[in-house]
Amino acid sequence: MKERNASIRRKEEHMFDDKEISLMRSLGLDCDFNNLSDDDDYWMIIEEKVGAHLTLECLDENYNPDENGAICESILDKIPK
Repeated sequence: MKERNASIRRKEEHMFDDKEISLMRSLGLDCDFNNLSDDDDYWMIIEEKVGAHLTLECLDENYNPDENGAICESILDKIPK
């Protein structure tokens, strides 16, 4: 039972909202974002593309994220360690 609850909690941690999914799709990413396993290699692709978008497109002159940057940060926070 503990293993099942831990699995459910991990899955909830990865739940992406519509804005996050829309941003990832706009970057050319496409998968069932809310059903990736913790060890899925696609997480690396997400991290690479979203991280690059954040650093190259979504920071102001003081390195503060804009609205899309905040969405990128939220996505990156959900990537399993």
